[in-house]
Amino acid sequence: MRHGLAREAVCTAALRGGQGGRTAQGAWAVALTLALMAAPQVASAQTPPAGSAEAIRLSEELEAKLTPYVGQVLDLVELGTGARFVRPTLQGISTRVGEITAIRLVPEGLTGVKSVRLGGISRIMAGRETLYEAPKPGSGRSTTFARRQRELYEEELRESAERMKTHGVEPWPELSSEEHAEEVSQLKAFVQEVRGAFPALELVETHEFLVATDILPEQVSPFVASLDSMHDFLCTLYGIPQGEPVWKGKCLVFAFTREDDFLAFEGRFMQTQPQGVHGLCHQRSDGRVVMACYRGNDPAAFAHMLVHETSHGFNHRWLSPARIPSWLNEGLAEWVGSQVVPGSGQIRLKESQAFEAMRAGGRVGENFFDDDRESRIAPLQYGVASSLVRFLVTRDRKRFAQFVQMVKEGSSAEEALTATYRASLDELLVVYGRALGVPNLTR
Repeated sequence: MRHGLAREAVCTAALRGGQGGRTAQGAWAVALTLALMAAPQVASAQTPPAGSAEAIRLSEELEAKLTPYVGQVLDLVELGTGARFVRPTLQGISTRVGEITAIRLVPEGLTGVKSVRLGGISRIMAGRETLYEAPKPGSGRSTTFARRQRELYEEELRESAERMKTHGVEPWPELSSEEHAEEVSQLKAFVQEVRGAFPALELVETHEFLVATDILPEQVSPFVASLDSMHDFLCTLYGIPQGEPVWKGKCLVFAFTREDDFLAFEGRFMQTQPQGVHGLCHQRSDGRVVMACYRGNDPAAFAHMLVHETSHGFNHRWLSPARIPSWLNEGLAEWVGSQVVPGSGQIRLKESQAFEAMRAGGRVGENFFDDDRESRIAPLQYGVASSLVRFLVTRDRKRFAQFVQMVKEGSSAEEALTATYRASLDELLVVYGRALGVPNLTR
Protein backbone atom coordinates (compact mmCIF):
# COMPACT_ATOMS: atom_id res chain seq x y z
CA MET A 1 0.00 0.00 0.00
CA ARG A 2 1.35 3.46 -0.89
CA HIS A 3 2.34 6.10 1.63
CA GLY A 4 -0.02 9.02 2.37
CA LEU A 5 -3.55 8.04 3.37
CA ALA A 6 -2.35 4.44 3.64
CA ARG A 7 -0.49 5.51 6.79
CA GLU A 8 -3.56 7.34 8.11
CA ALA A 9 -1.87 10.69 7.51
CA VAL A 10 -1.81 12.94 4.48
CA CYS A 11 1.59 13.35 2.87
CA THR A 12 2.52 17.05 2.97
CA ALA A 13 5.33 16.91 0.43
CA ALA A 14 4.94 18.74 -2.88
CA LEU A 15 2.90 16.88 -5.48
CA ARG A 16 4.87 14.87 -8.00
CA GLY A 17 4.21 12.96 -11.18
CA GLY A 18 1.43 13.69 -13.68
CA GLN A 19 0.42 16.99 -12.07
CA GLY A 20 3.97 18.36 -11.96
CA GLY A 21 4.26 22.00 -11.09
CA ARG A 22 0.88 22.21 -9.34
CA THR A 23 1.19 23.84 -5.92
CA ALA A 24 -1.20 24.54 -3.07
CA GLN A 25 -1.44 28.10 -4.33
CA GLY A 26 -2.48 26.76 -7.71
CA ALA A 27 -5.87 25.73 -6.38
CA TRP A 28 -6.44 29.25 -5.11
CA ALA A 29 -5.46 30.83 -8.39
CA VAL A 30 -7.27 28.45 -10.72
CA ALA A 31 -10.46 28.79 -8.69
CA LEU A 32 -11.04 32.19 -10.23
CA THR A 33 -13.60 32.35 -12.99
CA LEU A 34 -12.67 33.69 -16.38
CA ALA A 35 -14.03 37.07 -15.33
CA LEU A 36 -10.58 37.67 -13.82
CA MET A 37 -9.05 38.03 -17.28
CA ALA A 38 -7.60 41.49 -17.77
CA ALA A 39 -10.18 44.24 -18.08
CA PRO A 40 -9.64 47.48 -20.02
CA GLN A 41 -7.80 50.01 -17.92
CA VAL A 42 -9.36 53.30 -16.97
CA ALA A 43 -6.04 54.92 -16.15
CA SER A 44 -3.20 55.68 -18.54
CA ALA A 45 -0.03 53.61 -18.87
CA GLN A 46 1.77 55.93 -16.46
CA THR A 47 0.52 58.16 -13.67
CA PRO A 48 0.25 61.74 -15.01
CA PRO A 49 1.63 64.53 -12.83
CA ALA A 50 -0.78 65.76 -10.15
CA GLY A 51 -2.65 68.86 -11.22
CA SER A 52 -1.94 68.31 -14.91
CA ALA A 53 -4.73 68.53 -17.46
CA GLU A 54 -4.40 64.78 -18.09
CA ALA A 55 -4.66 63.95 -14.37
CA ILE A 56 -7.76 66.12 -14.00
CA ARG A 57 -9.35 64.55 -17.10
CA LEU A 58 -8.77 61.02 -15.80
CA SER A 59 -10.12 62.01 -12.38
CA GLU A 60 -13.26 63.44 -13.96
CA GLU A 61 -13.78 60.23 -15.92
CA LEU A 62 -13.44 58.13 -12.78
CA GLU A 63 -15.76 60.39 -10.81
CA ALA A 64 -18.38 60.05 -13.56
CA LYS A 65 -18.10 56.25 -13.27
CA LEU A 66 -18.27 56.21 -9.46
CA THR A 67 -20.98 58.81 -8.86
CA PRO A 68 -23.94 56.53 -9.85
CA TYR A 69 -22.75 54.07 -7.19
CA VAL A 70 -22.74 56.51 -4.26
CA GLY A 71 -25.00 54.92 -1.67
CA GLN A 72 -24.74 51.59 -3.48
CA VAL A 73 -22.78 48.39 -2.85
CA LEU A 74 -19.61 47.92 -4.89
CA ASP A 75 -18.28 44.50 -5.88
CA LEU A 76 -14.91 45.15 -4.29
CA VAL A 77 -12.21 47.68 -3.60
CA GLU A 78 -8.81 46.01 -3.87
CA LEU A 79 -5.78 47.65 -2.27
CA GLY A 80 -2.27 47.52 -3.64
CA THR A 81 -1.29 45.26 -0.75
CA GLY A 82 -3.77 42.63 -1.97
CA ALA A 83 -6.24 43.31 0.87
CA ARG A 84 -9.85 43.73 -0.20
CA PHE A 85 -13.01 45.46 0.89
CA VAL A 86 -15.67 43.04 -0.38
CA ARG A 87 -19.20 44.36 -0.96
CA PRO A 88 -18.58 47.77 0.68
CA THR A 89 -21.03 50.63 0.33
CA LEU A 90 -19.65 53.69 -1.44
CA GLN A 91 -20.51 56.55 0.90
CA GLY A 92 -18.81 59.34 -1.02
CA ILE A 93 -15.89 60.66 -3.07
CA SER A 94 -13.26 63.08 -1.76
CA THR A 95 -11.63 65.53 -4.19
CA ARG A 96 -9.02 68.27 -4.06
CA VAL A 97 -8.26 70.80 -6.78
CA GLY A 98 -10.35 68.85 -9.26
CA GLU A 99 -8.79 65.45 -8.56
CA ILE A 100 -10.08 62.46 -6.56
CA THR A 101 -7.94 61.92 -3.49
CA ALA A 102 -9.95 59.20 -1.71
CA ILE A 103 -13.21 57.30 -1.63
CA ARG A 104 -15.28 56.88 1.51
CA LEU A 105 -16.54 53.37 2.21
CA VAL A 106 -18.75 51.62 4.73
CA PRO A 107 -17.34 48.06 4.91
CA GLU A 108 -19.87 45.23 4.80
CA GLY A 109 -21.31 44.49 8.22
CA LEU A 110 -20.04 47.75 9.75
CA THR A 111 -21.50 51.23 10.22
CA GLY A 112 -18.39 53.42 10.39
CA VAL A 113 -17.04 55.21 7.33
CA LYS A 114 -13.47 54.49 6.21
CA SER A 115 -11.59 56.84 3.90
CA VAL A 116 -9.31 55.01 1.46
CA ARG A 117 -6.69 56.94 -0.50
CA LEU A 118 -6.97 56.49 -4.24
CA GLY A 119 -3.20 56.12 -4.42
CA GLY A 120 -3.43 52.95 -2.31
CA ILE A 121 -6.16 51.34 -4.43
CA SER A 122 -5.31 48.77 -7.08
CA ARG A 123 -8.80 48.15 -8.48
CA ILE A 124 -12.45 49.12 -8.02
CA MET A 125 -15.21 46.87 -9.38
CA ALA A 126 -18.97 47.44 -9.49
CA GLY A 127 -21.66 45.75 -11.52
CA ARG A 128 -19.08 43.10 -12.51
CA GLU A 129 -17.15 45.86 -14.30
CA THR A 130 -13.70 47.23 -13.56
CA LEU A 131 -14.26 50.95 -12.97
CA TYR A 132 -10.69 51.74 -12.00
CA GLU A 133 -7.31 50.03 -12.15
CA ALA A 134 -4.09 51.60 -10.91
CA PRO A 135 -1.73 52.60 -13.70
CA LYS A 136 1.45 50.71 -14.54
CA PRO A 137 4.87 52.32 -14.93
CA GLY A 138 6.42 52.57 -18.36
CA SER A 139 8.33 49.32 -17.93
CA GLY A 140 5.08 47.42 -17.86
CA ARG A 141 5.88 45.87 -14.47
CA SER A 142 3.14 45.97 -11.87
CA THR A 143 3.17 48.73 -9.28
CA THR A 144 1.16 46.68 -6.78
CA PHE A 145 1.22 43.29 -5.15
CA ALA A 146 -2.45 42.87 -6.08
CA ARG A 147 -1.73 43.30 -9.79
CA ARG A 148 1.12 40.81 -9.66
CA GLN A 149 -1.21 38.32 -8.00
CA ARG A 150 -3.81 38.78 -10.73
CA GLU A 151 -1.17 38.18 -13.38
CA LEU A 152 -0.34 34.92 -11.62
CA TYR A 153 -4.05 34.01 -11.54
CA GLU A 154 -4.36 34.56 -15.27
CA GLU A 155 -1.39 32.28 -15.90
CA GLU A 156 -2.91 29.59 -13.69
CA LEU A 157 -6.24 29.93 -15.49
CA ARG A 158 -4.55 29.34 -18.81
CA GLU A 159 -2.80 26.26 -17.40
CA SER A 160 -6.10 25.01 -16.01
CA ALA A 161 -7.79 25.47 -19.39
CA GLU A 162 -5.00 23.45 -21.00
CA ARG A 163 -5.52 20.62 -18.52
CA MET A 164 -9.25 20.71 -19.26
CA LYS A 165 -8.56 20.30 -22.97
CA THR A 166 -6.90 16.94 -22.36
CA HIS A 167 -10.20 15.73 -20.87
CA GLY A 168 -12.49 17.38 -23.42
CA VAL A 169 -13.76 19.91 -20.87
CA GLU A 170 -14.40 23.57 -21.64
CA PRO A 171 -14.17 26.20 -18.87
CA TRP A 172 -17.14 28.42 -18.23
CA PRO A 173 -16.96 31.35 -20.65
CA GLU A 174 -15.92 34.76 -19.41
CA LEU A 175 -18.93 37.04 -19.03
CA SER A 176 -18.92 40.77 -19.57
CA SER A 177 -20.57 43.13 -17.12
CA GLU A 178 -23.34 43.60 -19.70
CA GLU A 179 -23.92 39.84 -19.90
CA HIS A 180 -24.10 39.56 -16.11
CA ALA A 181 -26.58 42.43 -16.02
CA GLU A 182 -28.69 40.89 -18.80
CA GLU A 183 -28.85 37.59 -16.92
CA VAL A 184 -30.01 39.36 -13.75
CA SER A 185 -32.68 41.16 -15.79
CA GLN A 186 -33.90 37.86 -17.23
CA LEU A 187 -34.01 36.28 -13.77
CA LYS A 188 -36.07 39.20 -12.45
CA ALA A 189 -38.41 38.88 -15.41
CA PHE A 190 -38.84 35.21 -14.55
CA VAL A 191 -39.71 36.18 -10.97
CA GLN A 192 -42.38 38.52 -12.29
CA GLU A 193 -43.81 35.69 -14.41
CA VAL A 194 -43.92 33.38 -11.39
CA ARG A 195 -45.61 36.10 -9.31
CA GLY A 196 -48.55 35.84 -11.69
CA ALA A 197 -49.24 32.46 -10.11
CA PHE A 198 -47.88 33.26 -6.63
CA PRO A 199 -48.63 36.96 -5.99
CA ALA A 200 -47.44 36.85 -2.37
CA LEU A 201 -43.80 36.48 -3.50
CA GLU A 202 -41.53 39.41 -2.69
CA LEU A 203 -38.01 39.83 -4.05
CA VAL A 204 -35.04 40.16 -1.70
CA GLU A 205 -31.75 40.95 -3.45
CA THR A 206 -28.21 40.57 -2.16
CA HIS A 207 -24.94 40.94 -4.00
CA GLU A 208 -24.94 37.26 -5.03
CA PHE A 209 -28.56 36.11 -4.68
CA LEU A 210 -32.10 36.91 -5.76
CA VAL A 211 -34.59 35.44 -3.25
CA ALA A 212 -38.26 35.38 -4.22
CA THR A 213 -40.22 34.41 -1.12
CA ASP A 214 -43.55 34.63 0.66
CA ILE A 215 -41.86 34.21 4.05
CA LEU A 216 -42.28 37.29 6.25
CA PRO A 217 -39.36 39.76 5.95
CA GLU A 218 -38.44 39.56 9.64
CA GLN A 219 -38.32 35.76 9.38
CA VAL A 220 -36.45 35.45 6.08
CA SER A 221 -33.47 37.68 6.92
CA PRO A 222 -31.44 35.03 8.82
CA PHE A 223 -31.96 32.54 6.01
CA VAL A 224 -30.77 35.01 3.38
CA ALA A 225 -27.71 35.68 5.55
CA SER A 226 -26.93 31.94 5.54
CA LEU A 227 -26.85 32.02 1.74
CA ASP A 228 -24.24 34.78 1.73
CA SER A 229 -22.28 32.86 4.38
CA MET A 230 -22.29 29.74 2.21
CA HIS A 231 -20.99 31.73 -0.76
CA ASP A 232 -18.13 33.21 1.25
CA PHE A 233 -17.34 29.86 2.90
CA LEU A 234 -16.90 28.10 -0.44
CA CYS A 235 -14.86 31.00 -1.82
CA THR A 236 -12.50 30.53 1.11
CA LEU A 237 -12.42 26.74 0.74
CA TYR A 238 -11.56 26.89 -2.96
CA GLY A 239 -9.36 29.96 -2.68
CA ILE A 240 -11.60 32.21 -4.77
CA PRO A 241 -10.93 35.81 -3.71
CA GLN A 242 -14.23 37.13 -2.40
CA GLY A 243 -15.82 39.66 -4.68
CA GLU A 244 -14.97 37.79 -7.87
CA PRO A 245 -18.06 36.59 -9.80
CA VAL A 246 -19.02 32.93 -9.57
CA TRP A 247 -22.67 32.88 -10.63
CA LYS A 248 -24.02 33.69 -14.05
CA GLY A 249 -25.61 36.96 -12.99
CA LYS A 250 -26.90 35.82 -9.60
CA CYS A 251 -28.28 32.66 -8.03
CA LEU A 252 -32.10 32.71 -7.98
CA VAL A 253 -33.90 31.14 -5.00
CA PHE A 254 -37.65 30.59 -4.64
CA ALA A 255 -38.49 30.00 -0.97
CA PHE A 256 -42.13 29.14 -0.20
CA THR A 257 -43.82 28.85 3.16
CA ARG A 258 -46.06 25.95 2.10
CA GLU A 259 -45.08 22.62 0.56
CA ASP A 260 -48.08 22.74 -1.80
CA ASP A 261 -46.80 25.97 -3.36
CA PHE A 262 -43.32 24.53 -3.76
CA LEU A 263 -44.71 21.46 -5.53
CA ALA A 264 -46.99 23.60 -7.70
CA PHE A 265 -44.07 25.84 -8.71
CA GLU A 266 -41.90 22.85 -9.58
CA GLY A 267 -44.61 21.27 -11.69
CA ARG A 268 -45.66 24.41 -13.55
CA PHE A 269 -42.38 26.26 -14.03
CA MET A 270 -39.63 23.65 -13.74
CA GLN A 271 -41.52 20.62 -15.16
CA THR A 272 -40.60 18.34 -12.25
CA GLN A 273 -42.58 16.32 -9.73
CA PRO A 274 -40.40 16.13 -6.61
CA GLN A 275 -41.26 13.66 -3.90
CA GLY A 276 -39.99 13.57 -0.34
CA VAL A 277 -37.68 16.59 -0.67
CA HIS A 278 -37.72 20.10 0.81
CA GLY A 279 -35.77 21.70 -2.00
CA LEU A 280 -34.17 21.26 -5.42
CA CYS A 281 -31.31 23.00 -7.19
CA HIS A 282 -31.71 23.31 -10.98
CA GLN A 283 -28.37 23.70 -12.76
CA ARG A 284 -28.66 24.50 -16.44
CA SER A 285 -26.02 23.78 -19.04
CA ASP A 286 -25.83 27.50 -19.88
CA GLY A 287 -24.77 28.26 -16.29
CA ARG A 288 -28.05 29.51 -14.84
CA VAL A 289 -28.81 28.26 -11.32
CA VAL A 290 -32.35 28.29 -9.89
CA MET A 291 -33.15 26.75 -6.51
CA ALA A 292 -36.63 26.19 -5.06
CA CYS A 293 -37.72 25.00 -1.62
CA TYR A 294 -40.26 25.33 1.20
CA ARG A 295 -39.70 26.28 4.83
CA GLY A 296 -41.16 23.48 6.91
CA ASN A 297 -41.32 23.66 10.71
CA ASP A 298 -37.63 23.47 11.66
CA PRO A 299 -35.75 26.76 11.05
CA ALA A 300 -32.30 25.18 11.46
CA ALA A 301 -33.16 22.35 9.07
CA PHE A 302 -34.49 24.90 6.56
CA ALA A 303 -31.29 26.96 6.75
CA HIS A 304 -29.21 23.80 6.30
CA MET A 305 -31.26 22.78 3.28
CA LEU A 306 -30.84 26.23 1.70
CA VAL A 307 -27.08 25.99 2.09
CA HIS A 308 -26.99 22.37 0.91
CA GLU A 309 -28.91 22.99 -2.30
CA THR A 310 -27.29 26.29 -3.27
CA SER A 311 -23.83 24.80 -2.69
CA HIS A 312 -24.68 22.34 -5.48
CA GLY A 313 -25.19 25.36 -7.71
CA PHE A 314 -21.91 26.91 -6.57
CA ASN A 315 -20.00 23.71 -7.40
CA HIS A 316 -21.74 23.64 -10.79
CA ARG A 317 -20.45 27.15 -11.51
CA TRP A 318 -16.89 26.65 -10.23
CA LEU A 319 -14.31 26.43 -13.04
CA SER A 320 -16.27 24.37 -15.55
CA PRO A 321 -19.56 22.54 -16.18
CA ALA A 322 -17.86 19.20 -15.44
CA ARG A 323 -19.97 17.25 -12.97
CA ILE A 324 -18.58 15.82 -9.76
CA PRO A 325 -19.69 12.34 -8.65
CA SER A 326 -22.72 12.06 -6.42
CA TRP A 327 -20.86 11.01 -3.26
CA LEU A 328 -18.56 14.03 -3.48
CA ASN A 329 -21.32 16.42 -4.52
CA GLU A 330 -23.69 15.39 -1.72
CA GLY A 331 -20.90 14.98 0.81
CA LEU A 332 -19.69 18.52 0.12
CA ALA A 333 -23.20 19.94 0.35
CA GLU A 334 -23.88 18.18 3.65
CA TRP A 335 -20.53 19.10 5.16
CA VAL A 336 -20.77 22.75 4.07
CA GLY A 337 -24.27 22.88 5.55
CA SER A 338 -22.94 21.62 8.88
CA GLN A 339 -20.22 24.31 8.87
CA VAL A 340 -22.44 27.24 7.91
CA VAL A 341 -25.47 26.14 9.99
CA PRO A 342 -23.92 24.38 13.00
CA GLY A 343 -27.20 24.48 14.89
CA SER A 344 -28.78 21.88 12.63
CA GLY A 345 -28.70 18.29 13.92
CA GLN A 346 -29.34 16.85 10.45
CA ILE A 347 -25.78 15.76 9.74
CA ARG A 348 -25.11 14.20 13.14
CA LEU A 349 -28.21 12.02 12.81
CA LYS A 350 -27.40 10.94 9.25
CA GLU A 351 -23.80 10.14 10.09
CA SER A 352 -24.79 8.19 13.19
CA GLN A 353 -27.13 6.03 11.12
CA ALA A 354 -24.46 5.57 8.44
CA PHE A 355 -21.83 4.54 11.01
CA GLU A 356 -24.12 1.88 12.42
CA ALA A 357 -24.72 0.46 8.93
CA MET A 358 -21.00 0.44 8.10
CA ARG A 359 -20.08 -1.25 11.37
CA ALA A 360 -22.78 -3.87 10.82
CA GLY A 361 -21.95 -4.64 7.18
CA GLY A 362 -18.34 -3.53 6.71
CA ARG A 363 -19.26 -1.66 3.50
CA VAL A 364 -20.13 1.88 2.41
CA GLY A 365 -22.88 0.49 0.20
CA GLU A 366 -23.50 -0.45 -3.39
CA ASN A 367 -22.44 1.96 -6.16
CA PHE A 368 -21.22 4.57 -3.67
CA PHE A 369 -18.25 5.60 -5.85
CA ASP A 370 -20.12 5.32 -9.15
CA ASP A 371 -18.91 8.05 -11.54
CA ASP A 372 -21.91 7.81 -13.88
CA ARG A 373 -23.59 11.17 -14.51
CA GLU A 374 -27.03 9.85 -13.58
CA SER A 375 -25.92 7.86 -10.55
CA ARG A 376 -27.20 9.02 -7.15
CA ILE A 377 -26.15 7.76 -3.75
CA ALA A 378 -28.85 6.26 -1.53
CA PRO A 379 -30.34 8.29 1.37
CA LEU A 380 -28.46 6.21 3.97
CA GLN A 381 -25.19 6.99 2.17
CA TYR A 382 -25.47 10.77 2.72
CA GLY A 383 -23.97 10.32 6.18
CA VAL A 384 -21.11 8.31 4.69
CA ALA A 385 -20.49 11.01 2.09
CA SER A 386 -20.45 13.93 4.55
CA SER A 387 -18.16 12.17 7.04
CA LEU A 388 -15.81 11.07 4.24
CA VAL A 389 -15.57 14.63 2.92
CA ARG A 390 -14.88 15.92 6.42
CA PHE A 391 -12.24 13.18 6.84
CA LEU A 392 -10.42 14.44 3.72
CA VAL A 393 -10.80 18.13 4.52
CA THR A 394 -9.53 17.88 8.09
CA ARG A 395 -6.38 16.13 6.92
CA ASP A 396 -5.50 18.78 4.36
CA ARG A 397 -7.83 21.52 3.12
CA LYS A 398 -5.51 22.61 0.34
CA ARG A 399 -5.19 19.11 -1.02
CA PHE A 400 -8.94 18.71 -0.82
CA ALA A 401 -9.41 21.86 -2.91
CA GLN A 402 -6.89 20.45 -5.42
CA PHE A 403 -8.79 17.17 -5.45
CA VAL A 404 -12.12 18.81 -6.29
CA GLN A 405 -10.39 21.12 -8.76
CA MET A 406 -8.97 18.17 -10.69
CA VAL A 407 -12.43 16.62 -10.90
CA LYS A 408 -13.79 19.91 -12.26
CA GLU A 409 -10.98 19.86 -14.82
CA GLY A 410 -12.18 16.47 -16.04
CA SER A 411 -10.23 13.88 -14.02
CA SER A 412 -12.04 10.97 -12.43
CA ALA A 413 -12.30 10.92 -8.64
CA GLU A 414 -9.86 7.99 -8.62
CA GLU A 415 -7.29 9.89 -10.68
CA ALA A 416 -7.69 13.05 -8.64
CA LEU A 417 -7.39 11.27 -5.29
CA THR A 418 -4.27 9.40 -6.40
CA ALA A 419 -2.61 12.63 -7.59
CA THR A 420 -3.44 14.64 -4.46
CA TYR A 421 -3.64 12.23 -1.52
CA ARG A 422 -1.47 9.44 -2.93
CA ALA A 423 -4.16 6.83 -2.36
CA SER A 424 -6.80 5.01 -4.38
CA LEU A 425 -10.46 5.08 -3.41
CA ASP A 426 -10.17 1.60 -1.92
CA GLU A 427 -7.11 2.61 0.11
CA LEU A 428 -9.00 5.67 1.29
CA LEU A 429 -11.79 3.42 2.58
CA VAL A 430 -9.33 1.30 4.58
CA VAL A 431 -7.88 4.34 6.36
CA TYR A 432 -11.30 5.96 6.79
CA GLY A 433 -12.67 2.69 8.17
CA ARG A 434 -9.88 2.38 10.71
CA ALA A 435 -10.67 5.90 11.95
CA LEU A 436 -14.28 4.78 12.48
CA GLY A 437 -13.38 1.50 14.11
CA VAL A 438 -14.40 -0.49 11.02
CA PRO A 439 -11.23 -2.27 9.83
CA ASN A 440 -11.15 -3.45 6.21
CA LEU A 441 -14.06 -1.25 5.18
CA THR A 442 -14.90 -1.87 1.52
CA ARG A 443 -17.24 -0.69 -1.16
